[in-house]
Amino acid sequence: MRRTTLALCLLLAPALAGAQAYRWVDADGRVHYSQTPPAQGQYGQVAPPPPSPGSSPHLKALEAAGQSPGEQAREQQQAATAERQRLQRCEQARRQSARMQGTGRYYSADSKGERSYLSPQQIDQQRAEAKAAVQEHCD
Repeated sequence: MRRTTLALCLLLAPALAGAQAYRWVDADGRVHYSQTPPAQGQYGQVAPPPPSPGSSPHLKALEAAGQSPGEQAREQQQAATAERQRLQRCEQARRQSARMQGTGRYYSADSKGERSYLSPQQIDQQRAEAKAAVQEHCD
């Protein structure tokens, strides 16, 4: 939803930036500004003011979408962190899967460091778990 709103604001920004402003003085000496010229009398076109720092159309569009530049940067940083973590889990799962593809005797170690050799069924189960972890984290 926010992205749609942001895209819409960015598309409309150039059209709004091209709007004309007119200035005229009425018979009583009062100065008026409008987007339409007066029906009678002299008027002049007013140039838009230069943008102030921090008021770019992109920043205004982000604010209109309810997201400040700081929030957007935080979201991008969180997404990058999540992607790095996913890639690390993927690499770890691939290494475990590769280790389980060999032949030989597999074992696990308990908290005291004593080996307990795995049965063929346990090896097959760990191979299946390693393959599932690769699919989960790498695809």
